[in-house]
Amino acid sequence: MAGAHRPQLSREAFLPRYWLTWLALIPVWLLALLPMRLRAALGDLMAAWMLRFDSKRKRIALTNLKLCYPQLSNEERQALLLRHSRILTHTFLSYGVLLFRSAEYLRAIFDVQGIENVQAEEAKGNNIIMLTPHTLALEYSAQRITMDYKGVCAIRIHSGKPVLDWVVNRFRNRYRAILFDNQAGMRELIKLIRGGAWLYYLPDEDRGQKNAVFAPFYGVPKASLAMLGKLAKSCRASVIPVTSIYCPDKRRFSVSFGKPVEGLTSGSLVEQITLQNQAMERILDADPAQYMWSAKIFRTRPAGEKKLYKNC
Repeated sequence: MAGAHRPQLSREAFLPRYWLTWLALIPVWLLALLPMRLRAALGDLMAAWMLRFDSKRKRIALTNLKLCYPQLSNEERQALLLRHSRILTHTFLSYGVLLFRSAEYLRAIFDVQGIENVQAEEAKGNNIIMLTPHTLALEYSAQRITMDYKGVCAIRIHSGKPVLDWVVNRFRNRYRAILFDNQAGMRELIKLIRGGAWLYYLPDEDRGQKNAVFAPFYGVPKASLAMLGKLAKSCRASVIPVTSIYCPDKRRFSVSFGKPVEGLTSGSLVEQITLQNQAMERILDADPAQYMWSAKIFRTRPAGEKKLYKNC
């Protein structure tokens, strides 16, 4: 299938320079075997330890939170960051679940809501694009969805790291997922969506000035890919917002499918991307701590604007 990414292990992957990567899978496997409550306890210890240091990632996260939630006090942003750190460490320590535990195990720790919204659109003859930002539980939701439905996603290839590329894509396409190199052409991708595959679409990564449109995200101009409206129109697809959440207190995951986002195929590109970003804001406002705040989401600035991460 043109554009599909299915990394295969070659002899090179077993050379000594990759042995540390293979050895790192042993603690990942052991952590996956632990009861969820023990992984959560370890995660809480790690989260508390991380917040003691004035790290680069912590400064980026606080910068983003100040930009996106200026109405919050410093104490409220610190509390939000603590919850974010707990979610981050819990989900990080559980990645082995995606590689080594059974489908039944993942089903048992997951709640799925709103699937009737997707089914209603399919009953109308519409194809499906799932709109979601980069939340900390997105890999878990993606695997849970592809247990029951055929999903397709464009992914970044870990070039020069064959073992890492194979491992990451092993859990991403463990069930019914189809992965595409994000540099591949769109024709085969559109064909798959028209054929009934659900596209997992994450448009919030800052990929620089090229092909970007600036539109507000929490009131801050953000460089955004101007593809969603065109893709939805070409694929005759409804755009369904998807909320992926991990609750550190209950130690459970959930994925929720919302009502379709309207208006994405008409108006100017700025209007379309503004609607897209507003839909992502609504997803994140369900629990702001779930987002990958340590990413430089406002790295690319409009001409003449100052950089926002100078001290990061």
